Amino acid sequence: MLTFTGVFTEVPIDSKLIIPPQKPPMECILDTMVDIEITKAEVIDTPLVYPEDTSLQLRKVIITGIAKIKIKYSALVDDQQVHLAHFDVQFCTLIEWPGGPPQGTPIIVKPVIEKAIFIKEDERRIFKALLIRLEVYRK
Repeated sequence: MLTFTGVFTEVPIDSKLIIPPQKPPMECILDTMVDIEITKAEVIDTPLVYPEDTSLQLRKVIITGIAKIKIKYSALVDDQQVHLAHFDVQFCTLIEWPGGPPQGTPIIVKPVIEKAIFIKEDERRIFKALLIRLEVYRK
């Protein structure tokens, strides 16, 4: 059974996606899919203590992952109207955990997509704004 630790962070991922040159230009976005894969989540010890309570050792959680994005779009061509473009966007973040468990403690990080905005800028460029909440659970 997993227990929520109360430790979390939000990670913004804002940038542009470019439709690859081998794909036809885009007319409009039809659908978007985002899947978050956590590739690393571990507690690490630090020599620091929490400023408000010097008896609490400050531990940190390092989280790395990949936002796997699929953009389904209509193309500006006559033969095959619908296309799918795939993008992998890597991210990394660090969460402070005052009084957290020692290094090596098994944890699970659950990602929650709080916001996913995709806006067509032109025939090849898409602006994306993702906000991912990463929640830390103990086994």
